[in-house]
Amino acid sequence: MHRMKVRAIPTAVTAALLVTAAHPAAGAAAPAEAVPTRFTVDTTSDAVDADPSDGRCRTASGTCSLRAAVMAANSRPGSTIALPSGRYRLTIPPDPRLITGDHPDPTTGDLNVDAPTTITGAGARATVIDANHLDRAFRLRADTRMSDVTITGGEARQRELPFTDTGGGGIANERHLTLRRVAVTGNSAGYGGGVFNVPDSHLDLVDSTVSGNAAGEAGGIRFDDSGTVTNSTIAGNRVTDPGDRPGSLGGYGGGIDIRGLGTVEILDSTITGNRSSHHGGGINIAPAYLDSLPAPIPDIVDLPLGRLVLRNSIVAGNTADCAKAFAIIASRGHNIDGDGSCRLTATGDLPRRDPLVGPLADNGGPTDTTALLPGSPALDAADGCPATDQRGVARPQGTACDIGAYEYTP
Repeated sequence: MHRMKVRAIPTAVTAALLVTAAHPAAGAAAPAEAVPTRFTVDTTSDAVDADPSDGRCRTASGTCSLRAAVMAANSRPGSTIALPSGRYRLTIPPDPRLITGDHPDPTTGDLNVDAPTTITGAGARATVIDANHLDRAFRLRADTRMSDVTITGGEARQRELPFTDTGGGGIANERHLTLRRVAVTGNSAGYGGGVFNVPDSHLDLVDSTVSGNAAGEAGGIRFDDSGTVTNSTIAGNRVTDPGDRPGSLGGYGGGIDIRGLGTVEILDSTITGNRSSHHGGGINIAPAYLDSLPAPIPDIVDLPLGRLVLRNSIVAGNTADCAKAFAIIASRGHNIDGDGSCRLTATGDLPRRDPLVGPLADNGGPTDTTALLPGSPALDAADGCPATDQRGVARPQGTACDIGAYEYTP
């Protein structure tokens, strides 16, 4: 990523057609009468929309592919794409020659969402979007909601714009993204192996798992602005300094890397088993692309350049659970960290404690979780919680809710 000075961060099938509308000219903005619709994908093949301007999901063979549905939805803002069970593998390699300015090519490489869209699957274990290591899976330039899918096989490479050229192996997000009951796993990138959120964006991660992703910075998730992680698991991600980034913080933030000026909240979640070659194996927060400072950056005083909020969460079993510079980690209580690096001092906090969690596994529910083991200090130790845990199990099971994304069931 480009070297930057300390400053404020800049703003950077066919049978499912339910309605008809006037057809806009190619390249023109969608007319008011291009109302939202629901596209149901009926093939796992990767094929382009025959006419992206007509608002119909129809490939040359008459089917509705995922790529064609995304292209059609771009001309019908607010549309929904329904993905039945299946593995939707991208097979069309990116062609850099077709990129025009800041407009990526929708017919090759990753899937480009340019209008508000909802994408729903049949369950993260049943509906898999596989980028096939050709490109990242999604580039989102409009508000997007995704639920009940797995995103895997993404690999971001140098070929597009700053912030998104090598950012976001699974997803590069430029607006407001909501992921619910989603697994982001097995992706890689220079920055943000799973998800990269550029400046002026926001991510809400709910009841989801980000695992097994890799990057040079931000193995799991990169936040360059604000976001929330609720009832979710960040596990088994890794970050390794490639050694070619003067002025950057390569090798930081194995699970989560926070660089923006907005607030990131981690609520009722579990961050464990993440690795970094430097600091912040679990969470790193060092906002505003601080340049020309030694690594690790001296944390002389808490400056309000960035803010991380923790509540009812586990950050433990990582290579250095937390690292911060010129930022604040604010505890709202009832958190556990394994090595004391998160500096927990609020009511109910349990610093330097082993939470006794199992490995990432299928413990029931739509996505993998890390189970609490008998005798865990997290049991009945939270202060309030969502109505269910990440798996959908009712909370509480004991006298009070458990800390983290998993509610222990004897």
